[in-house]
Amino acid sequence: MTSQPDRGTRSVTVLARIADDRVEALRKTLREAGTPFAHVPGVHVVRLVVVEDVVAQTRPTVWRWKARLLDLVVHAGRGPRPDRLPHPYLLLTATVDGPQERFFAGMRALGPHADAIWEHCTGYPGSERAAGFVRFFTERSQRADYTFAGAPDGTVGELRDAVGMRRRLAALAAGGHSGRVPALTTSGPAPVPQRPRAVVAEALRLGDIQGMVLRGFGHHHAAAHLLLRFTGADPARAWLGALAPRVTSAAEVQERPNRALHLGLSHAGLAALGVTEAELNAFPEEFRAGMYAREAALSPGRGTDPWAAPFDRPGAVHAVLMVSATTREILDASLRELPAGTAAGGGVHLVGEIRGDRLLADRGGRRTFIEHFGFADGLSTPKIDGYDEGTGDELLPPGEFVLGLPDVDGDAAGRGVPADLARNGSFLVYRKLEQDVAAFRETTAAVADRFAGGADDVAAALVGRTGDGSALERCPVASHVRRANPLGTLPGGIRLSRRHMMLRRGIPYGPQLPDGAPDDAQERGLLFLAVVGDIHRQFEFVQTQWMADGNVFGRGGEQDVFTTAGGPGARVLVEGEPPVYVPIPRPLVTCRGGEYFLLPGLAALAALAGR
Repeated sequence: MTSQPDRGTRSVTVLARIADDRVEALRKTLREAGTPFAHVPGVHVVRLVVVEDVVAQTRPTVWRWKARLLDLVVHAGRGPRPDRLPHPYLLLTATVDGPQERFFAGMRALGPHADAIWEHCTGYPGSERAAGFVRFFTERSQRADYTFAGAPDGTVGELRDAVGMRRRLAALAAGGHSGRVPALTTSGPAPVPQRPRAVVAEALRLGDIQGMVLRGFGHHHAAAHLLLRFTGADPARAWLGALAPRVTSAAEVQERPNRALHLGLSHAGLAALGVTEAELNAFPEEFRAGMYAREAALSPGRGTDPWAAPFDRPGAVHAVLMVSATTREILDASLRELPAGTAAGGGVHLVGEIRGDRLLADRGGRRTFIEHFGFADGLSTPKIDGYDEGTGDELLPPGEFVLGLPDVDGDAAGRGVPADLARNGSFLVYRKLEQDVAAFRETTAAVADRFAGGADDVAAALVGRTGDGSALERCPVASHVRRANPLGTLPGGIRLSRRHMMLRRGIPYGPQLPDGAPDDAQERGLLFLAVVGDIHRQFEFVQTQWMADGNVFGRGGEQDVFTTAGGPGARVLVEGEPPVYVPIPRPLVTCRGGEYFLLPGLAALAALAGR
């Protein structure tokens, strides 16, 4: 888990700070450099760009009338604001075969060509020092959320072989049957055969994976989430040792148990259990920081201001114990059977408890689960190769959700994290989202006369589906479901969407507000749970790039209605003939707290208890 696999195409991004007085000299060097990267093994494409302290974004000189109208409506005709950087940077972007460390090591072959380029950057050690050279680029590398490649499933050697084979076949066809058949051989390694489904399934150690990773327990209608804080390492580990055998594994879910128990541990919780500093530092940055520290970017303009106890300070919640059952009676019995230890002095302090219940309603002539705004919920869930039935792009590699296994990029999910902590584990995104049902109904009623189907059509346009979950014939570009999963509508197509998918495991909380009833001031909403293998690439990317920003959808700073939008002057554009603005005078959804948790494998839980 400490290195990337040899096969697979991936993107490399490096930002190196340029000395403030060396920009022009570097530009001159780049103009004269030619194409030295052609001699670096495994390179598909490389681009070098000088990024100065002001990056102006240009606008089209010729507009179609609809685009011009949209620009006037969204931006009032004003140009985008420039992005200001404190220092100039040299940006390297590349698509290469194999791990980035191999690419960096191969760049040493450039020798004086590399020195001529990066000597203008601060901290560059020169190409003669191998370890320092590779470390310079590794420390300045950034995670890339897009991969550009003409043939992402083949290495450079395989692509060259394919081109050569095509030329020889063309020569054979042009020469008819008079000549000898040219040798059709390949110089690279033999292609790796596709593994049979049975072999892929074997990689999923169901008995060691927490059950909620692979199944959503939709038949469980009641849940209790216990938010815990450890007050002593030894008694907390003793409590964990008694609890670990009760955690539900993925091997049990096929039997549709009437109760289940799952446990997530935060970074602060792992520290409180005695995990070493070196091990803690090996986790990804976003997990180490915790959601509290990341919320300013996740909810622009709000941050943690609306957060409530026990999430109102960083690292306050060490664990979440999630108990679910088919009925409330079975749930209550399960809670009574939990190991002792949450009393004062028992090593584990209960800092909060949230109860969740499935909401049922008639939608499209059938009973279905809904969320508080009245829409069918839990309709679209990614399928996992080796566990679910499906074909092609329907199936995602198990490493998208299970650490230690290959993800969509061919990397081992959670690489770098100590194997005894990460193996067969997953990351859990946990957010308590309060829903203002009265505000939602007022919002849709305010512009109901502009839509043929009244308030129901307004709601469907904002969500991107009808109340029973049916897809709209023309799904609005920036509707909630389209932002959450653009499918093939953005550059990059379905491959882009596949890199940012999550397994949702949420449940509503709070009493349902009946249709037509006035606001009762009761707290209600959704306990948003998402299982991922990469918090940044999956959850944080979707939240910051697709939900909290509308630029990629051509909507400027317009935010998603059900994530971060709302307040004085806020509005959402629904395209149509003519387009309609829907004012959002106050937030419809407000995050009241959350955290990033690790869902350790069952063996890892036992090992933590035994430290």
